Amino acid sequence: MSRVRAYLAMSLDGFVAGPRDDLNWLEPRAEGAPPVADEPWRDSDDDALHFGDFLDRVGCIVMGRRTFDLVTRFPDWPYRDLPMLVPTHRPLETDHASVRPARGDIAAVVEKAKGIAGRKDVYVDGATLVRDALDARVLDELVVTVVPTVLGKGVSLFSGLSRPAELTAEHVVRFGDGFVQIHLACPTAPR
Repeated sequence: MSRVRAYLAMSLDGFVAGPRDDLNWLEPRAEGAPPVADEPWRDSDDDALHFGDFLDRVGCIVMGRRTFDLVTRFPDWPYRDLPMLVPTHRPLETDHASVRPARGDIAAVVEKAKGIAGRKDVYVDGATLVRDALDARVLDELVVTVVPTVLGKGVSLFSGLSRPAELTAEHVVRFGDGFVQIHLACPTAPR
């Protein structure tokens, strides 16, 4: 059975992007900066879910327009040829044949994505869409990789939820050099 999942990196203070959608905080630290991890963390095993492995389980992506506009500036397209729905009211211009605009509320767009995904998972990406999916109770799992950086301001992952979302921690694992990955089950409406 397919699941609706989100997979994001987040600063320690809850931001998925810095001011003006800055993602530089996700890059390796500059030489001379404090290490991301120190002993014994640095020497322990990495047992997290990596993005490529996550994408192997995905049959359709639902990506927010703001996130889509940001990732199209990446030097390489990380989403392979996976079908992608981008909820938007603006014209959507893209060089990727697998990307289509979508209309409707998050529940309707997720249902459409599930039909496209078949038995594979639906990946919801973008802070606003993740919040909408949590509010609509259509998100099954949230995978958050916490980076030991405090941004102070930026694009908040959770600020703006219309109601509390009581998540259930399934497991917490080490990710890379100093990151923590939290796998959370989300409250969903009866289906």
